[in-house]
Amino acid sequence: MSDAYNGARLETLRHIHGLTQKEFGARLEVTQSQLSRLERGDQLMSAELAHLASEKFGEPIAFFQVPSTTVPLGPAAFRRKSATRAPERDRITALYQEASRVFAAVSEASGYRDASVLRDLAGLEPETAGERFRIAAGLNATEPVRNLTRLLERMGIGVVTELDDAQFAHDRADVSGITMPTARNMRPVVALASVARGDVQRLTIAHEVGHLVLDQDAPSISCSTRSPQERAAYDFGGALLLPRKVIVDRVFEHSTFRDYLTLKSEYGISIAAIIKRAQVLDVISDERARILQIQHSSRGWRFDEPVSVAAEKPLLLKQALAQVYPTSTFARAAHDLGTNPERLHRWAGSTHDGVAEPANITQLRSRRT
Repeated sequence: MSDAYNGARLETLRHIHGLTQKEFGARLEVTQSQLSRLERGDQLMSAELAHLASEKFGEPIAFFQVPSTTVPLGPAAFRRKSATRAPERDRITALYQEASRVFAAVSEASGYRDASVLRDLAGLEPETAGERFRIAAGLNATEPVRNLTRLLERMGIGVVTELDDAQFAHDRADVSGITMPTARNMRPVVALASVARGDVQRLTIAHEVGHLVLDQDAPSISCSTRSPQERAAYDFGGALLLPRKVIVDRVFEHSTFRDYLTLKSEYGISIAAIIKRAQVLDVISDERARILQIQHSSRGWRFDEPVSVAAEKPLLLKQALAQVYPTSTFARAAHDLGTNPERLHRWAGSTHDGVAEPANITQLRSRRT
């Protein structure tokens, strides 16, 4: 870690807190033009300003002594609302870049495997890529993914299920998932701002993995819900969580909600997503899908479907941190990595005392209604 202070980190800090240059400069008692020079690196950052920013925003002083970017990242792939404001996108992107920097450093230092499997899947169609991903993970043609987060971690992909800071809880529905795929980064992270429902969480994670696989050479990514890249990522996520063979063998034109609930209880994917996947695979007609979607909505299931699926928690980052920093784990890691310790606890899926309950492997069948 350098003894000098990195003015470019002020831009990262500003985005994390969702502030404009004018608002941020006022908090630090510097002019907007001076702040702009500091962020560009045209003016050196003083120790006094670094300590003031540390005090005002609760970041360790080491936050300003680490490089801004140490991990190759591609264009951002968001799962978000179409009306999400630019400052919100900037804030989530900055947090994701920080989480990626931390995960890559700790994963490599711990000697853990990378996600080279992603290279083997480049260029494949979504359905085929999803099937090949399952094979690489050791799953058979119809086997449910009991714990998606743990499966990804075993393959070298980091998962952060609580990316966002607590003070921005009211904005969490705006951006639910993010990744920044590139073939140059084999220690990638899939991150969620916050998703309470386990079935939605699992598809969001699988969808972001779809971007990692399918868009690793893409110069840009369109996040519109109608964009081919978004549809392809969802198709990959569906193929990963609910294989084509299962849909073809078990869903029919006149299947009832009881049939869909049974599939949800086994595969941990929402009824709405199963209907959509059956429609995409031409197992049910567009008209049948429309009728089911209307009935689904009229039952009030849009936000609260029957059959509870447990939300998953990550484990890999916490384990890697403990291996690299066997004593005073989070305090030492926060200092070396220039990261707010509270944020590091959350990204690792840990409680404040450093003890985390591992995510239960979802016993979905027992949760039927």
